[in-house]
Amino acid sequence: MKNEVADFHTRCLVLSVHRSVCVGEQLDTSFLESWPANVRSSADFTALTSAAYRMWREIWKLDIGFLLGSRRDGAAYEFDQLIYALRTAAQHTDNPASVERSQQWLRIACGGKNPQTADDWHQCGTFLMKAINAGMEVLNQTAAIARRDPASMANWQAKVAESPEAAITRVAADLGLRLNPRQRGDHGRRIASQWKYYVLRPDEAAVDALADLAERALVSRMDPLPCDYLDILDELRVLGSGDAVPALHLAHAVAEITGATGEDFLKRVGATWALLRG
Repeated sequence: MKNEVADFHTRCLVLSVHRSVCVGEQLDTSFLESWPANVRSSADFTALTSAAYRMWREIWKLDIGFLLGSRRDGAAYEFDQLIYALRTAAQHTDNPASVERSQQWLRIACGGKNPQTADDWHQCGTFLMKAINAGMEVLNQTAAIARRDPASMANWQAKVAESPEAAITRVAADLGLRLNPRQRGDHGRRIASQWKYYVLRPDEAAVDALADLAERALVSRMDPLPCDYLDILDELRVLGSGDAVPALHLAHAVAEITGATGEDFLKRVGATWALLRG
């Protein structure tokens, strides 16, 4: 595992140089100082998993999101999915899918058996470091290509410059919404997960793309309807049809705008629906 950790340090520093050229700032590599150097137990493996998850999906999430782009195959994407499953299984034993994938991967890493001894866990740690190094190699190849493409460099700069939390605050103010810290955090995390893998179009500004995600997240907040949703679907005769969801969107809007209730509300929804449907 010693060699794999040394290779990992090198690959991180190389990627940091690529980012410095493209973005103007190096990556945060401070975590390397405390990176687990050896794995001899289940606790050691969990520590390595946590360190890898934090680096990949928290500290470098925007950069890795840009470099992954829309890719849904290859070593980098495979590691992205693997580290999510391993970390989720370690933190949430009530997630059966992640637990099963984690156990299956550990058996493969350990030569077909469940890890028990120190040597078994060392083998698992080495296997995980090889997986992250394979993913890092793909990221470095992608970053090297981006260095030769001005448009890719500009997109990388834009991707890491915008903050989902700032977008939520800005758009909420435009919409006249007052969010408490918890609400801002919840919405920020929601669009951050979307922003991580968002691929900017050539003519699209990052600030506009983030604002669009923020607007959709905020506008989707809806107060409860003043009646059962089935009453609306029955009133408009759209139960079980493709018009059911649009009809409920309209009903929520009518409820927010008019404040009507009861039969008056249903009549207003019906009249508006008929008007829009022509």
